[in-house]
Amino acid sequence: MANKKFYYRSKAKEAARNRRMDVQSKALENYTEQQLSMTLEDLGISDNAKQLLSANGIATAAALVVRSEKDMYKVQGLNKRILGEIKSALENNGMSLYASPEEEGESAPQEEPSQPKKNVQKAKKQAEKNAPRSAATEAAKQGAQSSKKQEKKAEGSSKFGLADRREQVKTPAVKEGKTAHADRQERLTEPLPIEVWRKVIKGGKWGFSDGFKIVIPPMYDEVFSFKEGLACVEIDGKCGFIDGENNVVIPLEYDLAMSFSEGLAMVSRGEKCGYINKQNELVIDFLYDAASPFEDGEAKVKKDGKWATLTPDGSLAWI
Repeated sequence: MANKKFYYRSKAKEAARNRRMDVQSKALENYTEQQLSMTLEDLGISDNAKQLLSANGIATAAALVVRSEKDMYKVQGLNKRILGEIKSALENNGMSLYASPEEEGESAPQEEPSQPKKNVQKAKKQAEKNAPRSAATEAAKQGAQSSKKQEKKAEGSSKFGLADRREQVKTPAVKEGKTAHADRQERLTEPLPIEVWRKVIKGGKWGFSDGFKIVIPPMYDEVFSFKEGLACVEIDGKCGFIDGENNVVIPLEYDLAMSFSEGLAMVSRGEKCGYINKQNELVIDFLYDAASPFEDGEAKVKKDGKWATLTPDGSLAWI
């Protein structure tokens, strides 16, 4: 008997796996190769989120669009803020996480309840069945049933509800030979805000577009998204920061740099990391072997093989 149960559970898991693969394949069909090959940097995802996703084997848009929100929460360290950023970055490029009501309905096989529990439930149901029902109870029940029918009618004939209607909206654009990205560009009525300017590449050099025109010419070896009004750029292995008019605000003099967060940016010289402010003043000296951007008033730094929590005033709390 035990072997028989194991066999059926294995078959159920295999069927669920096959359905998931089919779902992923269909999700990829909604987008172009150019969209799916976009890297996390191309999507404009912040350094914090990019490091988290890369550590979990997610490096391209293709790896995101086949995942649902439920899947994303399996990524260690992911929170609502990062998930919102990822969804916004995908949306800005005409994509989205996969919304799969079928997948949400899947669950691991449940063990049968013990016999005593069955008996209790059975007795409870029988008592409810035999108990006299008042007119108020009947009216409440009929009202609830009527409400459910109206909800189902509002959702339409689709068994998938809102999520399915969202997929139906995308489908005609694909059938007409238009990409989702192109469709989104057509619907832009005004230039994008600086925080979501799109990275563009020409001749191996990077710049920015506001959705209508090139606002910063492709002239950098690498660019990162604008954060707090400044963007980190790189030329010949040296990093600095520019503003929205392509003025160099902080000279390209650092070996490594991360985007500004809470008024400070992590920069490095040689093998050591420190933090500067927007006036290029060294706020925290080059003392650390590794460092992360500030978030909620704290950053993680590594020194002599040990990690610590750092505050903007330079205080350390060893982990």
